[in-house]
Amino acid sequence: MPYRYQSSRRLLPAAVLACLTAFAPFTKVCAGIQPKSASLNYSQKSLSSAGNPAAAALIVERKDPHVMTGGIIEIGAGLEYGDLDELFAKIDEISNAFKPPEDGGEQPDLPPKPEQPLPGYTWQDLLDEYPELEDRVDVLKDQVVSAAGLLALIAAEGYGKAEATSNASFVLNEDLYGGTLLLGMGFKGNAKVVGLFEAIEFDSEQARSAISTIPDFSEDDDIQALDLSAGITLYYNPANNKVRLTFDNDSVLLVKSTKIAEFSLAYSKLAHNSEQGSLYWGVKPTFYRVGLTNVTARLGDITDAEAIFQDIKDANYIYRNGFDIDFGLVWAASQYQLGVSVSNVFEHTYKYPELDRTDVDSTDILRKFDHHQEFTMQRQVKLEAGIFTQNRQWSLHAELDANPVEDPMRDRYQWFTLTAGYAADSWWLPSVRFGMSRNLAGTKLGYLNAGVTMMKFINLDVATTLDTVTLDGDNYMRGVNLRLGVQFDF
Repeated sequence: MPYRYQSSRRLLPAAVLACLTAFAPFTKVCAGIQPKSASLNYSQKSLSSAGNPAAAALIVERKDPHVMTGGIIEIGAGLEYGDLDELFAKIDEISNAFKPPEDGGEQPDLPPKPEQPLPGYTWQDLLDEYPELEDRVDVLKDQVVSAAGLLALIAAEGYGKAEATSNASFVLNEDLYGGTLLLGMGFKGNAKVVGLFEAIEFDSEQARSAISTIPDFSEDDDIQALDLSAGITLYYNPANNKVRLTFDNDSVLLVKSTKIAEFSLAYSKLAHNSEQGSLYWGVKPTFYRVGLTNVTARLGDITDAEAIFQDIKDANYIYRNGFDIDFGLVWAASQYQLGVSVSNVFEHTYKYPELDRTDVDSTDILRKFDHHQEFTMQRQVKLEAGIFTQNRQWSLHAELDANPVEDPMRDRYQWFTLTAGYAADSWWLPSVRFGMSRNLAGTKLGYLNAGVTMMKFINLDVATTLDTVTLDGDNYMRGVNLRLGVQFDF
């Protein structure tokens, strides 16, 4: 059937709506669009990250008056767009380039064929008889080149992604065999819409050669399908001398969604104490409950973008269980500390439901299907360092993912974060923190972070990009994240 590009100007907003409503409210399960914000969970002062399994024993041991050591409950949400201004207009441009004529697809009549083509009838002779064909091939070539460039651009930058997280951590025991036992529970949901585009390689010489056969057909011949390359077919009817163009392409929109719950018990303990500082170690075994689903729609068959995202909300998730383990070390001195941790030591792989490949002929699209068919919780090494004043009210903390990893959407992340903080002693004066985060892999996006702790137990943190994207004439931040948490003692 003819392949028709159609679009909806509510494509990404619909994706965002579907992504957020698909996640039940329930974190660091693996990397994601939510950057390492200025909020550092346990600590109000950027002195440690709860992602390091050794951190709990350090914080409990310090008994810092600025830090709540009972636990924390936190929720968060984030959105991110690709770096492509006026995405919808560009999709419309592709649609218009290959839109069938309003007369149902029939082109205007060609001039009558010569009754007796001369021997040695050449391409130039054909153009002399059918001058419209030369213009049509040239216009067609321009349309294909333009569409191919736009498809490549959208494939690289045209995406919408949403994320929702929640986590809770509780200190179960501050002196279990001399160490600290921490219970953790978390939920993370991701969804993303991305285009998988089949390359368009138009060969104008092949098109000219195919069209040059038109004079060879008689009125009694059947309708002829002439392959013009790049999936473009010209149907020629010798009986009435009319032609019709169709465009066949396996490009699809892929929408993926995940729901990942985690339950962990982290044990940390003091390993060595001296005048220079103290060394803490920690181990965190984690149980994962991973739910995955996906849907696809051929671009030519899309008439209602919102219906696609309704499908992802209604889709059945395939659930798999997994187990992994993290390790961590922290060296803490009077005015500085260093840390290292390794997450997802076992690197389990989880598979999405099998995509329907019945009508897909493109080996490139099939290869892309295989790429998006699974994801692995990849092993990652994290480094951290912090300096602070003697009373630890002022602090500066840095974190670095030593290697990039892929998240469930197969996007690459490697965060670097720098945060400065001030911790107030009073209940009425908020503690504040400011920082920046940058993804050193994948999108290379940078975020500015700011947060406050009110009344010593309510945390509010916001992170946003400086980069913007224009959608329907309005400017939006390419990425924005919000976190709200409550920390407490008991």
